[in-house]
Amino acid sequence: MDVHEQAHLWKLIYGFVDTLVVRSAVELGILDIINKNVKPMTVLDLASKLPISNPSSDRLYRILRYLVHVRLLKVTEVDGLKRFSIQPVAKFLLRDHDKSMVPIILGMTKKDFISSWHHIKDGLSDDGSTAFDKVMGMSFFEYLQENPSQSKLFNEAMAGETRLLTASLINDCKDIFQGIESLVDIGGGNGTTIKAISDAFPHLNCSLFDLPHVVTDSNDDHPRSNAFLLILHDWSDEDCVRILKRCKEAVAKEGGKVIIVDVALEEDSKHELNNARLVLDIDMLVNTGGKERSREDWEKLIKLAGFGGYKIRHIAAIQSVIEVFP
Repeated sequence: MDVHEQAHLWKLIYGFVDTLVVRSAVELGILDIINKNVKPMTVLDLASKLPISNPSSDRLYRILRYLVHVRLLKVTEVDGLKRFSIQPVAKFLLRDHDKSMVPIILGMTKKDFISSWHHIKDGLSDDGSTAFDKVMGMSFFEYLQENPSQSKLFNEAMAGETRLLTASLINDCKDIFQGIESLVDIGGGNGTTIKAISDAFPHLNCSLFDLPHVVTDSNDDHPRSNAFLLILHDWSDEDCVRILKRCKEAVAKEGGKVIIVDVALEEDSKHELNNARLVLDIDMLVNTGGKERSREDWEKLIKLAGFGGYKIRHIAAIQSVIEVFP
């Protein structure tokens, strides 16, 4: 085994370390403390401000050294002392940043959400259940309903992810929203996305509808609109077809559309976000029973739902925008 092979395998074996070291730094507020300081900080300066008793300067230094390694901190030496400051990318891990990813890392690395990942193999059976179902004895969304504190943390994480996505959606896709008068966000969580769209496009009559399973019901009590906004990766192919069919019934026939904001996988892509997209697909496999889909997957679902055409647009985010036309 040569050095490159060793390095590759060690990185795979210890891949969890990056995530959990960053989580610990976020929990301790290390990046926030350094950012708020006027000058780069020494280990002893930082240790005196941590919310723990009697921190070891040696142990803290080793964490800081690792944060330098993963390019969240930079270090300079002044008068023989190492001083630490944050790298530009670390601003997204500050609690008060408007696009903070703090809720995402805290939510996704919560013990209950991590435990299902230890049982990936158990979720590969074709019995309709996920690894999460088998570990927790209930579905992911049932678990959130029964655990309000975990639901709050999860919703905060999703709102953080949504803020990142929405900025790209609004900046890169202005024309998508120009030709429509009304937009319904189906399953839009706490309304972060639809509020941002409404603020950016005041001509739109925007509304928030309930969870996507609502539109699979057989009754006629569902919204009608020029356009619907959806995220479908939490749902199976069968559920997605049912949801899309209901949207087709309700959307305007002339000038109407369904706007899906989801990953469009390209398996051999060298795009720097491709790894994150593949990770999200495994996340869906483990936790919700959904999936991330390729262009071919989307085309199949859209045709099965009876739509006439579609267009995929890539934006500066993990997700793409898929416009679907009646």
